[in-house]
Amino acid sequence: MDGRLTIRELRPADAAEVQAFVRRLSPESRRRRFFAPINELTPSQLARVTRGNGPDDVNLAAFGAEGRIVGLAQYAVEGAGSAEFGVVIDDAWQGSGLGTRLVATLLELARKRGFGALHGLVQYDNRPMLGLAAKLGFELLKAADPGLLRVARSLAEARAA
Repeated sequence: MDGRLTIRELRPADAAEVQAFVRRLSPESRRRRFFAPINELTPSQLARVTRGNGPDDVNLAAFGAEGRIVGLAQYAVEGAGSAEFGVVIDDAWQGSGLGTRLVATLLELARKRGFGALHGLVQYDNRPMLGLAAKLGFELLKAADPGLLRVARSLAEARAA
């Protein structure tokens, strides 16, 4: 694992590399990110990751020195000034701080674009993600599904500061 990274927004031309990244993830990492035992993204999921659903959605990838994707992070606008985020890190890079860096980048982009909050759903047993969320100041809240927790972070205090 080389520590050199490039983080940039995804483009439709990145679709094959995104799909290869998802296929390389362990079954556990795919389950934790996509909440299902998938092996690869459907064409509509792949389009959403590389293009977004709207002009304000953000889809980032971290590329390792060899040019392969080692992490994905995105947020999708939900209206009323909030967005839902998700992140997944290559198994070999988990615990390296990359997830923290990607989510911090999402927070900063959302703040700059005027969003009031960023939130996501995390499986109750996904301790690494719950720890990352707590470290970055997200509140851990009950979700409608008993197997999930909602993590939420207000961005209003950061704009006022």
